Amino acid sequence: MPDEVEKMLAPLAEAPPTATEEIIEIAIGIARVFGELDEEAAHRYIAPDFIDHEASPGVAGGPEGYLSTARYMRNAFSEATWQVDDFISEGDKFACRVTFSGKHTGDFLGVAPTGAEVKVQHLHFYRIADGKAAEHWGARDELTLLRQIGQFTPKYATPADAGAAIGRQEVSS
Repeated sequence: MPDEVEKMLAPLAEAPPTATEEIIEIAIGIARVFGELDEEAAHRYIAPDFIDHEASPGVAGGPEGYLSTARYMRNAFSEATWQVDDFISEGDKFACRVTFSGKHTGDFLGVAPTGAEVKVQHLHFYRIADGKAAEHWGARDELTLLRQIGQFTPKYATPADAGAAIGRQEVSS
């Protein structure tokens, strides 16, 4: 495994007790798609009828659809990495909490490159069937990403910050 993907997958060095060897192999294969734009891994580990539940209707699925997303992200963010922070597996599913980081050096959702460094949390869930990823669900901290590239400047960074500020105002009143 190349150094970059090996570092990204450090939490998988010792398989979680409930993760099968097949799940670990598929997770590593999927990481190679984003970490290295590995087309062979995409075709080996992503089912032809793979459904990415994050994609808009009409966006291609399967290995090519997944690769196009990986290419887009790597074009929008140089030095892109997806560091696996937590990994859990149960039955035919696995989930990982990932820290995405990179430098905004290409167009991202219509936003011109800013050169900003980004670091945000992702959650990814996969269902496995017949030795391949069949479905994907994900959630990303897009508000933090948009803040980091200068596209969103709320008064408070998070609802917790807003709640704390309001709580301080109520106490001082």
